[in-house]
Parts: sequence; C-alpha cells; structure tokens
Amino acid sequence: MPNVFTYGSLMFAPVWSRVVNGTYASCPATLHGYQRLAVKGEEYPVAVLASAADCIAGRMYYAVNTADMQRLDMFEGDYYARLPVMVADGNGKMLAADVYVLRPEYADISTGKAWDEEHFRTVGISTFMLRYQGFG
Repeated sequence: MPNVFTYGSLMFAPVWSRVVNGTYASCPATLHGYQRLAVKGEEYPVAVLASAADCIAGRMYYAVNTADMQRLDMFEGDYYARLPVMVADGNGKMLAADVYVLRPEYADISTGKAWDEEHFRTVGISTFMLRYQGFG
C-alpha cells in the first residue's frame, strides 16, 4: 500500500476525509524538484516538474489502501498522472510515495503562478467543498 503525498486540497482534512473511506496516519512532508501552481478559474493547484532547487510543502498519508487509491485516482481525473517519488518527512527522512502531477498535455490549465495555500485555507476551501460534493 503506497504512501501518498498531497500538496493542494487533499492536504486539508475536510477534503481528504470526503474522498477516502479509511483513516490514515499522516505527517508534513516536502517534495523536491517540483513546483505547485494555481489553476485558471479553480481553487486547487497542480504540481509540475521543475528545477532541483524547487520544492513543495505538503502532507503525506501513510499506507493508503487499494480501494482508497482508486477513489483518489477518480477524484484526480484525467489531468493528473500518479507518479512514484521520494519525499522528505518532517524529520528529513526520505520515503517513497505516490504524487499526482499535471500531465504535460494539460499544461495550459496552469496560471504559471504559485498557488496560495493560505487563501485556500481561509476562503477557497469553502468554494471547493461546495463545488465538489460528490467525490468518486
């Protein structure tokens, strides 16, 4: 069962718990070599491959079961590819995880600007939750 690194809406408990059925231990984590960018007209971000100096702070969930991985795949949809990566946990230990990254053919949905996590936390999550009530 894979660990899952989340960097957008799924790192927030109200969203995560609406998508998956299981309960999972989690911790803050960092993914190096990627950027988190805003999506045009949406509250959620995308991750794209970037320079080795770039990184994304997020949350890793441990040992997600197969049924919930299928639910996450459905939730993420066609824009994203699930890829194996190495992430640093809160103690700097490198662990294997899966992450959903933007497929190159959909690059035009990105604004090219950084996603505002604080805006999502304080304002955007309400809009997001209203819009996405029927996850998978």
